Amino acid sequence: MIAVITYDHPHRKTQDLLFRLMLSGYIDIDLIVLPWQDRPETHPLYRHRPLEPVDISIEKLCSTFNLNYYRRDYNDLGLLQNYSKILIAGTGILPEDVTKYKIINSHPGYLPNVRGLDALKWAILNGQPIGVTTHFIGAETDTGILIERRILPIYHTDTFHSIALRQYETEIDMLVNSLSIEPEGTELKAYREYPVNKRMGAHDEIRMMSRLNKLIGSQ
Repeated sequence: MIAVITYDHPHRKTQDLLFRLMLSGYIDIDLIVLPWQDRPETHPLYRHRPLEPVDISIEKLCSTFNLNYYRRDYNDLGLLQNYSKILIAGTGILPEDVTKYKIINSHPGYLPNVRGLDALKWAILNGQPIGVTTHFIGAETDTGILIERRILPIYHTDTFHSIALRQYETEIDMLVNSLSIEPEGTELKAYREYPVNKRMGAHDEIRMMSRLNKLIGSQ
């Protein structure tokens, strides 16, 4: 039985992940539904995450696909012990004690090099590998036990948004893939030289795009 952790709110990554899981033959899926947490509105110069889910409630979504769902608070996740595989589609900050359940996250960055928010943008700006990592979550942000890492190919015909879409699709693919592969097993630690990034500001976004144009031009 697979558990998918998600928000009590329409969510694009959750919808795409469920679709891919079922196309791959996984049908025994429960949704663990956590409270939606409002976040400060951001106004980036370059948006890079899919924003528009299908406007459908958790109840309707699960009814359509014949799935069970369980609403829980962040401090009430003991039912995770009932699942052999647990995937994160979307969540806020989980309590540290849930790391014992071997919860799988797909991070849109190459760990441990690029941690935190806006990982794609920071990877481009800082000349780090552009990639995706699946891992069992650890106690600190973007740490834990490595399952798989992939570096994204970059083509001379790429744009910022084509790379962002490729990265997003790779996140979904690797989450599904994590159910059937042997974890690589390396411990992902919190290294001082790779701090947790925050949202990228407009000045750095402009610098990032300049770096990206040079990277694409070199392909």
